[in-house]
Amino acid sequence: MKIFNAILLMGITAALTFSSCKKDDITTPISTPTTADSIIPSNYIKVGETYIIGAAAKAVIYAEANLSVGYQKLYTAMYDSATNKRITHGHFDLTPVMDMGSMVHSAPVENIEGDTMPSKQLWQAAAVFTMGGTWKLQINFHNHTNNLEGEGETQVSVATPTTSVMKSFIITADDSAKVFVSLIKPNAPKIGLNDFEIAIHKKADMMNFPAVENYTVEINPIMPSMGHGSPNNVNPVHTANGHYLGKVNFTMTGLWRVNLIIKKNGVMIDDTQSFDITL
Repeated sequence: MKIFNAILLMGITAALTFSSCKKDDITTPISTPTTADSIIPSNYIKVGETYIIGAAAKAVIYAEANLSVGYQKLYTAMYDSATNKRITHGHFDLTPVMDMGSMVHSAPVENIEGDTMPSKQLWQAAAVFTMGGTWKLQINFHNHTNNLEGEGETQVSVATPTTSVMKSFIITADDSAKVFVSLIKPNAPKIGLNDFEIAIHKKADMMNFPAVENYTVEINPIMPSMGHGSPNNVNPVHTANGHYLGKVNFTMTGLWRVNLIIKKNGVMIDDTQSFDITL
């Protein structure tokens, strides 16, 4: 009888334990994004993330579209690696790097200065990816919340677009420098006047690509299928950090070719580059 009671007690205990485990499995809440994540625009695409070793932080990197060759804006959200709380104060620096085996090189990059983020609470940068393939985004971050500093890196994939929005060429008349011209606007072209913005950088060495601020740029838009141009275009002029802003006028839908004439000190140094833009 004692043996029977012992067996019965063991069976009841096991049943209660099994029931308790199943209940916990069912009621365990599913983790949800933090409230701060709602600040990130819904159309942004996550392209990578990495822990910032030494700074007790985690970086999550977003873009406005899938990454491709050319000028790409990048937005980074920082989180405390232990609490997942958003970090909004610190110094941030991003460097794109491609390891090709036989050589390692960087690309033109822009980092927005400042230790406090704007309303979106995102660190902003931009990179001109000069070729398709796998790149590393190296991040240095000084976390002002805990006064710790560290670095991390994440790999991103960069596609080659069908229509080029970045040109590279050698300007023999300017120290035989390799120059990169990136189309930024228009990104949604329409009939009529459009902002026309380009960024120009020069290769100093494999890891440094400073902005070019002393060129003069003229544009000549042509519609190849119709054999005509357009009036009222405004040549882009330098604004800051190698960015040149003007206006281009498209008078009808179709393919337009915006030819560039680049000068330095009034002397033409290149007139072979153009951007194709389709409305």
